[in-house]
Amino acid sequence: MKNSKIIAFILILVGFVACDKMEDNYQQYLDLNRVYSPKITDLSATVGLKQATLRWTIPPGDLAKKIIVDYQDDILEFEQMVDSVFLDSLEIKGYIISVFTKDKFNNLSVPTSIQIFPNGEQ
Repeated sequence: MKNSKIIAFILILVGFVACDKMEDNYQQYLDLNRVYSPKITDLSATVGLKQATLRWTIPPGDLAKKIIVDYQDDILEFEQMVDSVFLDSLEIKGYIISVFTKDKFNNLSVPTSIQIFPNGEQ
């Protein structure tokens, strides 16, 4: 009887110690406080023969400081907030274009993307 009480006590003690370490599985995610710059909205494109004009709405407020346009062949970074960009000398192929904002702490926004095919046809 005395041995079973000791074994039960040891099992309860081991259970508490084991449960104490359970949060180690997700602690790295709790410590990760990701901050994003505000993203652009209403991204649209007008395509021509080997060219495209992109337009978007700049996020309200003054948190975002720069615009980044990634169109697979190149990345354009503008030091100020612009609401459109003209891309020329494009190849006749499909592009997935992503537009980001960047704040003064170099945090990027969630991308806003659009797919274009600059062959001159709408």
